[in-house]
Amino acid sequence: MNHARIGTFGAMTWFDRSVDRRRFWETGGWRYRRSDHPVPALFATQRVDYLQRIGVLDGVRTLLDVGAGNGFSSAYYPPSIRVVACDFAAAMLATNPVRSRVRSVAQCLPFGDRTFDVATCWELLHHADDPVAVVREMQRVARRVVLFEPNRIHPGHLWLGITRLEERGTFRFTPAYLRRVVRSAGGNIRIHMRCGLLFPNVTPLPIARVLIRLPFRAPLIGISQLIVAEPRTTPA
Repeated sequence: MNHARIGTFGAMTWFDRSVDRRRFWETGGWRYRRSDHPVPALFATQRVDYLQRIGVLDGVRTLLDVGAGNGFSSAYYPPSIRVVACDFAAAMLATNPVRSRVRSVAQCLPFGDRTFDVATCWELLHHADDPVAVVREMQRVARRVVLFEPNRIHPGHLWLGITRLEERGTFRFTPAYLRRVVRSAGGNIRIHMRCGLLFPNVTPLPIARVLIRLPFRAPLIGISQLIVAEPRTTPA
């Protein structure tokens, strides 16, 4: 498959209404470490290893990574899983190392129903005006969704939300709010927990090597929330 297969835009979202936000994601890659940087590699490998340990990736052969950006959310899955990276920002998607890449908005994915075993997004929903629409679309194209979002009470996320305009959405993502998003999108929540202790784009490597040895599941102090959900087949 072509290394830079580019699809089309599907629907208007928050970035269509804000030139500044769109410009940030098209040109803001300088803020983010490459996917092969050792700290993002530690961060992503720990996440994927945990998903494997708890059985979330059992039997998975196809995975859609929504909001994949420059790729550390895409690059560290087992080679037995075919990963398709999806993002609207062409400049960031161009640096994603996976072979299959599709340019699209998250609210209108260019795939048929249940195309994938799993759809994932890592810290995407707090950037979206309508996170329910994003999760609903992910559940349409996949049999299971895996969501990572900030734990807003973590001091690091509070600081990022205060100092970076693009991170202000973090403030609304309480555990209760994230559960409401998933349920409103028609999902049954199987797992919801706080996890992880290192920030992939700012943690110094020596500190990351220490933090990565600590348990991944970290109630209250984890930097992220993890939700695993499946589409409801019966009314709630």
